[in-house]
Amino acid sequence: VYKRQFMKKAKKRLPLIIFSALFALTIGELIHSNLFFKTTEYNLKADNINGNLKIVFISDLHNKEYGDNNKNLIEKIAKQSPDFIAVGGDMVTRTFVNDDNMKNILSKLSKIAPVYCCLGNHERDIADKIDFKTDITACGATLLDNEAAFFTTKDGQKILIGGLSDYPYYEYNGTDYDVPEAHFWEQLNEEANNYYTILLHHQPEYITDMVAESNVELVLCGHTHGGLVRIPFVGGVIAPNQGLFPQYDKGEFDFNNTSMIITGGLGVSNPIPRFNNQPEICIINITKGNS
Repeated sequence: VYKRQFMKKAKKRLPLIIFSALFALTIGELIHSNLFFKTTEYNLKADNINGNLKIVFISDLHNKEYGDNNKNLIEKIAKQSPDFIAVGGDMVTRTFVNDDNMKNILSKLSKIAPVYCCLGNHERDIADKIDFKTDITACGATLLDNEAAFFTTKDGQKILIGGLSDYPYYEYNGTDYDVPEAHFWEQLNEEANNYYTILLHHQPEYITDMVAESNVELVLCGHTHGGLVRIPFVGGVIAPNQGLFPQYDKGEFDFNNTSMIITGGLGVSNPIPRFNNQPEICIINITKGNS
């Protein structure tokens, strides 16, 4: 009798138990995907690299803090002992015209290793209010805005690093190629014949056609936030400019001789939280070998 009564009560409570478990799992995943970051490692080979090259790549912080003054984030990056650090833009948020958070982290990262930055769409949107070139340079970092610079490895090899403006000519100017972006891209692509070349560019969906026919070996992008919500075996649900189920959400994509790595980034810029999509810093190891 008692067993039957227990089973009846259990059956009545089963929907509540299932709902409570799902609710707890959802809350746990929201906390996991929005308050804690991870490291994602990529291992690449290149026949024109003399030794080993280690890069830490971050993007899309959007003024978020991991620990007081981003202490946790900075300590994690320092432990990687990178040769240089690449920053893919959107360190700020357009709705808050202040780059103190960005300046704090860049100043500290610059003491760990050389830092190279490109701008994102959020920086572009408030560039008339903040002089990012001056602020980034004052932090000891290098802003590459339609510019390139050389990084010299421990083995004495020169690596060419370029940064292409976030608002590229191939979207906004159509067939008008007499713009700084076009001239920079042509020059970088030509110089890439002589050096291992890395391009920083914030938005991946605008660069894929160009890099597929380029001499650039590696492209580093952000912007997508990893698709915000990720469905197992499907990928990201939504990304800026690409819309629903974006083709380029995060991870490694290969185009002929060019690899493109998209980071899911570290923050968000809208009310939609991440889900099943933990913020990340990317560690890229490049070693000599057949690519």
